[in-house]
Amino acid sequence: MTGPGGRPDEPRLWFVDPLTGQPLETKTETERTGPLPPVRDAVPPRRRPRLLPALGVVGLAIVLAVGTTATYQATVPAPSAEDLVLPDPVLPTRIKPVIAGWQTVLSDDHPLVFDVPPDWKIEEPDVAIGFETPAGELVTLQGVARFRRDFCPGSELSARAMAGITTIDEGEVGGIAQAAEETTLRWAEAAYGSLGDGQGPKTELGTSGPVTVLEGAMIATAVTTTVLPTANGRCPAPSVAVTAIALPLRALPGSGRYHVLLVLADQEIPGAVARDIVLKMGESIRRE
Repeated sequence: MTGPGGRPDEPRLWFVDPLTGQPLETKTETERTGPLPPVRDAVPPRRRPRLLPALGVVGLAIVLAVGTTATYQATVPAPSAEDLVLPDPVLPTRIKPVIAGWQTVLSDDHPLVFDVPPDWKIEEPDVAIGFETPAGELVTLQGVARFRRDFCPGSELSARAMAGITTIDEGEVGGIAQAAEETTLRWAEAAYGSLGDGQGPKTELGTSGPVTVLEGAMIATAVTTTVLPTANGRCPAPSVAVTAIALPLRALPGSGRYHVLLVLADQEIPGAVARDIVLKMGESIRRE
C-alpha cells in the first residue's frame, strides 16, 4: 500500500514538546530546517532511579534518588534571568507522629509510615538506601531514617543506626516468621559481610515475638539477629542488632510481598539504640 506521491506508507511521526510531553503540530518536509532530535519517554514514568555510588561503613552501599524527571535529548534556548527564579517548592503533607515528641518517616514507594526519635535524621521520601550482597543481590530500604549520621570520617553513608521499609516476596519464604528471619540474614550478609572474599559475618538468630501494629488492628512478627561484622569495615561496632518487623500479607492484600520495618543498630557502644526503642518504632507502623 502506498501513500501520496507513490511512496510506501510509513508510521506517522509525532513530535513532542520535551518540556510538556504534549504533541506538537506536524510540519511538512520542506517546512523543517532539519531533523528533530530524538525524544525519550514522551510520557515520563512515575519514578526513575538515579544511582549514586558511595562507600558505607561496610560493604558497598548505594543511594537511589528516585525522581519523576525524564531525560530528553533536545536543544533548548538558554534560560533568562526570570527563568532562573524557581517557584516555592510544594511540600508534602506532614503526617503527625503518634508518639509524642517523635517524627514521622514517609516513603514514596510504600503506603506505610512509622515514627523515630527526634534525634534521628530523616531522608527525603524519594530516597532509598541499599547494599549489594557478595552474590550481587541488591537489597534496599525506602522511607529511611538514620541515627548519628556521618559519624565515621570519610564514610558518606555511615550511621550508628538505620531504619526503613523493605519487602520480601511471599513465594520466597514459608510464612511471616521466616520472612522476618530471612530479611535479617540477607541484610546481615549485605551490610556487614565482606565483598572482597565473600566471607559472611557471624550471626546469631534470635527468637520471634509479636508486635502490635496498624493502630492495634494487626499483629506483626519481630526477629532480631545479632551480627559480628567482618573486620574489614571502617569504624565497625563490636556487634549489630538487625531487627525485622514483618507485617502479615493481609496488611497490604494483593501485593504478594511481606512489608518489613528493618532496623540496623550498632551495639556495645555508648548511646546504642536499645531494643525497646526499636519495638516502639515498630508499634508506630500505620498506613499513610
